[in-house]
Amino acid sequence: MNITVNNNNQSVKDASSIEAMVVQLEVESKGIAIAVNQTVISKSEWNKTELKENDNITIIKATQGG
Repeated sequence: MNITVNNNNQSVKDASSIEAMVVQLEVESKGIAIAVNQTVISKSEWNKTELKENDNITIIKATQGG
């Protein structure tokens, strides 16, 4: 299945959850937020939220600084 992650085309297994996508794409899950089609998904819902063909995923990483 094809999705877009931070404006880059990616391929993941069909019926992948957000959690499965994070593992498949080897993304560090600590300190990130994920939005699917511009809707932020709570980390507690990642394993329950299935991705669909052509979903647009935004991964935002928290950084420290001042």
